Amino acid sequence: MIFPRNFSCMSHSSSAVFFSDTLPNRLAAIVMLILKRASDFDLLSVCSVKIMQNRLLIECRGKIIIPIAARHEAVRMEMPLVLLLLIGFIGSSFCASQPLHTDVVLFGALGDLSKKYLWQSLFQLYLKEHNENQTFSFYGVSRDKDPDGSHKLTRILDDVSCAGDVSTVCGLKLSEFRHLVKYVQLKADEQFTAFGEETLKNTPKNSNWRLGRIFYLAIPPNVYASVAARLSSCCKLRPGQGTSKLVLEKPFGSDLPSALSMAKEIGQYFTEEEIYRVDHYLAKPVVQQILPFRIRNSEKLEPILNNEHVERIEIAMKETADIKGRIEFYDKYGVIRDVMQNHLTELLALVTMEIPKKHQADFYIRKNKLLSQVQRVKAEHVLTGQYSQYLQHAEKESSNISLSVYTPTFGASLLSIDSPRWNGVPIIMISGKALDERSSYVRIKFKDSMMCVCGCKSFNVSQHSVRQIIFQINPGSLPTVGILVSKNLFSPDLPAGLEDMVVTAQESFVFGQSLNDFYFSIPKKTDNAYVSVIRDLYQGDKKSFVTTEGLEHLWHIWSSVVEETKYKYPKLYIENSDNSLNFQYSNNILRYVDQGSYIDQGKIEEAERLSVSTIPSHFLGHFLQLKPNKQLYIILAEKINELAKSSVDRSGVFHVALSGGSSSIQLYRTILKLFPRFPWRWTQVWQVDERCVPYGDPQSNFRPIDEELLQSVPIPYCNLHPMLDYSLAVVCSNTTVERYQDQLTRGVPGLELDLVILGLGQDGHTASLFPRSPLLKDTQNLVAMTTYESSLKRVTLLYSVLNKAKHTAVIVSGSTKHNALELLTSKEDKHFSDYPILGVDPLSGNLTFYVDYDAWFGK
Repeated sequence: MIFPRNFSCMSHSSSAVFFSDTLPNRLAAIVMLILKRASDFDLLSVCSVKIMQNRLLIECRGKIIIPIAARHEAVRMEMPLVLLLLIGFIGSSFCASQPLHTDVVLFGALGDLSKKYLWQSLFQLYLKEHNENQTFSFYGVSRDKDPDGSHKLTRILDDVSCAGDVSTVCGLKLSEFRHLVKYVQLKADEQFTAFGEETLKNTPKNSNWRLGRIFYLAIPPNVYASVAARLSSCCKLRPGQGTSKLVLEKPFGSDLPSALSMAKEIGQYFTEEEIYRVDHYLAKPVVQQILPFRIRNSEKLEPILNNEHVERIEIAMKETADIKGRIEFYDKYGVIRDVMQNHLTELLALVTMEIPKKHQADFYIRKNKLLSQVQRVKAEHVLTGQYSQYLQHAEKESSNISLSVYTPTFGASLLSIDSPRWNGVPIIMISGKALDERSSYVRIKFKDSMMCVCGCKSFNVSQHSVRQIIFQINPGSLPTVGILVSKNLFSPDLPAGLEDMVVTAQESFVFGQSLNDFYFSIPKKTDNAYVSVIRDLYQGDKKSFVTTEGLEHLWHIWSSVVEETKYKYPKLYIENSDNSLNFQYSNNILRYVDQGSYIDQGKIEEAERLSVSTIPSHFLGHFLQLKPNKQLYIILAEKINELAKSSVDRSGVFHVALSGGSSSIQLYRTILKLFPRFPWRWTQVWQVDERCVPYGDPQSNFRPIDEELLQSVPIPYCNLHPMLDYSLAVVCSNTTVERYQDQLTRGVPGLELDLVILGLGQDGHTASLFPRSPLLKDTQNLVAMTTYESSLKRVTLLYSVLNKAKHTAVIVSGSTKHNALELLTSKEDKHFSDYPILGVDPLSGNLTFYVDYDAWFGK
């Protein structure tokens, strides 16, 4: 194996650190002897390692360093391993001394991520790593033309600072850095070609310098593949020239198929070793200490970190900020894709995976094995919510409101791991916007198996209180981030990256325990996550990045549930203070403690909590309930149940007139599901209108009422009042109207129905009262027969009955009704002869429009 001058080097970390863990003792001694002798030679020279006649030869500049006989069979069998380790050692030593120039090309250089984090982090890299043997060039790439792009970049660089470092060295380095950064417009193919051929640094022949190129894509993911293709043809270093790295920001697809498709496309141009997918959460100070902490305390912690001792694991990321400015992104991805599928699941892996050996490959093997054991999340394992002003923000950002109504800004999920170590341990994930605090943590709560039998009066409560370990990633109510271990669990040993924090605040509590009940350790370094990302990227440490295999495992866990819940209406919650998000889990199902699906009227005004600012609390002079579809039917069913019980209590009977149609079917099913004790025995069921067709005809209104509702409830047959007499050969005749009018007069005191449920047609009709029908002016009769739709006869209640009702509900559901609502509100001089719904105006009762989001906002 020859190491030529243009040897392509790996990261700065040397393979030598793994010798004692990897080699058998007999070979370790041999290797150490080789290394001792090798130190007398100049490793910058061209070296070779080979086996000749059962001897291992290391040759540098034509001189044999040491020949080792390999006569023992076991040694001969393990010789390839020795060879690889020596190659790694010599290569890393050779590379560590060889000068390196790195071109950093930042796409999206003028974007928010670059402004907030990347340029500052790149300066920190330059500040720490730049010297005569490690040089840099920086290129900020955008589609903006010069000089506009250059001026914008200059303003961004003006905000890059020494961040508290007042030394002269930092000031000089900052000035150097700003002058090194060059703006480049890359849009057309010829611009990419010129950039690669004329701008990027190329090593002169016979030079010792190595080259590295980092292409950081802080741009929309839908252009990753096209940019990668262009970079591959114009700018990527070829084998022997140096190393290239392609850096990608999430999201990496929106589900498993799209993620795999993206990976396959990019894989045509860059290898797995060259691709760095950023999950900045893995670079946060506490997160980077999880595995070192577990390793340092493995003798104490690993025996209890399993299903025999752990009650549950909680992983949370709570934020007080809302989604203003990011509505379009959130409508597409929501909280599950944005946070839970990546950040939180990665945290799950770090606290539950088997402890890896020191080398990077074993880390990924064990991490991916754990992720493969996490079970797919199902819909019953997920709760979602949306903060109340989200739709207001969506309208201001010109988003598609019909899509925004489904967007979850809060999510909770129950996960499980199918392994002997973790089987049966519930893992609960929580993430949300506009919550009560900014806090992120992993909490491991241990079981309490201690029972006091004797001496309980002097029972030491502090020794038997909650036992837990908390990795506090964002501080929340704590003074700082860190790792907390209950004092009644064990006294932790600290890895090199942590130090003890002395707790003095008696009043500080975390999960019901005083801080004084914990050992509290904090990271020695608290660099911004992106500073660590850029450092690890430069050094080639990929533990903070997501591999293709890891990405596939992550999406395998979450892909199906994001599809299943795509059109699930989230629970509404009040910003920053809503206890209704509290939930419980049992039998592998999550449930909100507060089962209500909407916010109490007294807590927040209707227009503020439901939607955009233009939504009134009334519609056409009557009450308005505007809800997502599912919630709409829940609150209407609740109202019907309330009216039925109060009416039966007051008068011993509940008179309700029902309509047909698909909207009513959904209502009937909701009533059956929610109210098994509805007072059916005392309920009299009437019809609003009916087509003159037999019972079995698909157009019959009574048939769905009967099949979807009445056949499933214990209601006496005599309580049913269909408009048509299906026992007759001719279901509609001149006597039909008279018979039904007589039944109403004798059966309903004062003709005051307790509740009438109506619908709204696209032309503004209701019941079977159609525009310009002469029946609209009939004030003498209660019931009438009309013809409409190709002379199909209908029987309908008239205004004289409808307007005597104590309560009237008008259901308006589905996007097809949106135009009807617009027509009703578009003109001032509207008349019930053109829009019959306007003629429904209770004399002394009340009317409420129940409108779902699809009808209100349209598609």
